[in-house]
Amino acid sequence: KYYIDKKIVDFANLETEIAARQKQIPDLTIVLRADASLTIQDLVDVLQLGNKLKVKMILATDKGA
Repeated sequence: KYYIDKKIVDFANLETEIAARQKQIPDLTIVLRADASLTIQDLVDVLQLGNKLKVKMILATDKGA
């Protein structure tokens, strides 16, 4: 599942949603919080969208317990 501000977004609509946010916030930075079960390919797919749209992305990590 993908979320933007706690709203579920299908991957097929993710690029459109990010582009819409970018119009509202030209210097947009996205913080990626990934579940441990996420595949590397899923992460790469999202990062590629950010690269295509020239949006800054930061990967947030959690040390865990």
